[in-house]
Amino acid sequence: MSRDLPLIHRMQLQPVPEPRVLTENKIRLADPSRDGALRLSQSCGVSAIPGVSGRPEGSVSSLKNTCPEVFHQRLVELPLSLSRLQSLSAQKLQEELESLAPQVEVGKLSSIFWLKIANRKQPIPKPGCLLLSEKGIIALTSERNSVDTLAVFHHFNLLEIKKAQISLAGQHVRLIGCTEDTVLAVFTHSKELTQEFCRALLKALSPEKFSEGTEGHPLLSDDLMALSLDWTSSVPDVVLDDGLHVTSRFKRVLADLLYIVHGNMDGPGKPSLADVHPLLYTSVSVMDSTRGHQDAIFQFLLTDTHVVLLQEDGVFHPVPRGSSLVPTQPQFQRLELRKRSEIRCVLARQNNDWLVVDISFKPRKPQSQGRKMESRRASADVPSVSNYNSQCDSWKLSFGCTSEAVTLINHLCV
Repeated sequence: MSRDLPLIHRMQLQPVPEPRVLTENKIRLADPSRDGALRLSQSCGVSAIPGVSGRPEGSVSSLKNTCPEVFHQRLVELPLSLSRLQSLSAQKLQEELESLAPQVEVGKLSSIFWLKIANRKQPIPKPGCLLLSEKGIIALTSERNSVDTLAVFHHFNLLEIKKAQISLAGQHVRLIGCTEDTVLAVFTHSKELTQEFCRALLKALSPEKFSEGTEGHPLLSDDLMALSLDWTSSVPDVVLDDGLHVTSRFKRVLADLLYIVHGNMDGPGKPSLADVHPLLYTSVSVMDSTRGHQDAIFQFLLTDTHVVLLQEDGVFHPVPRGSSLVPTQPQFQRLELRKRSEIRCVLARQNNDWLVVDISFKPRKPQSQGRKMESRRASADVPSVSNYNSQCDSWKLSFGCTSEAVTLINHLCV
């Protein structure tokens, strides 16, 4: 067992002649008064885990009913320049913004978001401050090769935004302007934060339309992960009079994702593509245990047979219909896939306001691992997370949403 994780959960795998069923799966925790671990006792089944209710719900903090409203995705580590900016008052922040972009008419700020952003020129997500005002959106980041100097990353006039595309499970929003190259990807890594961002955008663009009942639209109020993973769901767009569409491409992205994941499955018992059932899709922070700190945010997929880590592009995919631009990076990168039957044990502990789940796998035989890499290259030319984290027999995942971590644990214990 890892020394930095208190012993919580040991899964006893009982051999059975029929399809794999985990029995006598118990979550046991040390006394929280001694080591700060959560108390999750009793048997684990499909019901909610006892002792979890009442815990903080995740990594997104917010300050509402103020002007401006503030939202912070704390899974994102801010560089020095953004941390300094975050400590400023709203007035000081406005003054800083006006000095950085004197040519931009800012107007009154309505919302501030601390998260990750990307665009066509810089498609790799980076920490940023997104400022929404009555005039437009301004995204600030650290300058290249500098952690203490700010620069304007992207600017949108509100009326230039034609489409806000909500990604699978609401993990990011892609803002599309009048031309093909005007794209800003806003990585919320949270379905709730995505809805907060879309509501704030609609309020800034058309407060009258929003007050007429738009807030109750499924894309703005329902569970985005449940909508995304349900093949039978039908979600209409939100359409404003000025032409803005808040839309989703859930089925298209889900089909692409499952096709790639299925192509990387191997060995006996591989299900057909039609029998791959997605159960959970969310963002997690992956701890690089060789360096001892959170290092990157991945998307985590749970199916009835596998667990998957990957990174999803938010800028180029899905390619807009009729677009002549060629994507410069794959839709899914750093793919790592393991069978649920390979899981040896699962441990969980509290870390600040979210759960860290450590999934340990049975060691792979070198020969089978070599076949796996060959299959992966043949079906999807993406670098594996194993290259990113040398401790590939264990995944240490920080979940930004407590309820989703509990959902994972419950599914693994069934």
